[in-house]
Amino acid sequence: MLRLVSRLVWTLPILAAAALLGASGIEAQVGDAQNDEERAVIAAAQAVFDAMEALDAEAFRNAVVPDGFLLSVGPGTTRRSTRDQFAANIARQTTPMIERMWDPEVRIDGPVATLWTAFQLAKTAEGWKVVVISYTSQAPPECSTHPEGPPR
Repeated sequence: MLRLVSRLVWTLPILAAAALLGASGIEAQVGDAQNDEERAVIAAAQAVFDAMEALDAEAFRNAVVPDGFLLSVGPGTTRRSTRDQFAANIARQTTPMIERMWDPEVRIDGPVATLWTAFQLAKTAEGWKVVVISYTSQAPPECSTHPEGPPR
């Protein structure tokens, strides 16, 4: 245990510095290829939202890696659901599950991406797939409303 702690003490600052340098490099490399990758990351996350709205459990499973999961965070609670548990929940719904994002911020480091809308993604042979969705369960007035207003 002490060895693990010691290793973390030395590794975490190095990882933090590398992340900061990588982030500044991303900002400097705003080219078409980067924009294409950012669009692909956003599209992968949108595929999850589209599957939820369509109540399509299979499309949801296809958008998330097999070991992917969702983490719901609320006041004083956290709840974890596997991809398949959440897909089963989608299949039981009778009303579309409408989720939307706005002003998404994408960070890519090789085959790993973060979409600041609460998604962690990995690039697979089939393209970007969601690994983790972490979210808060809130509704206005506790959170911001979508700039386009309520879903139609």
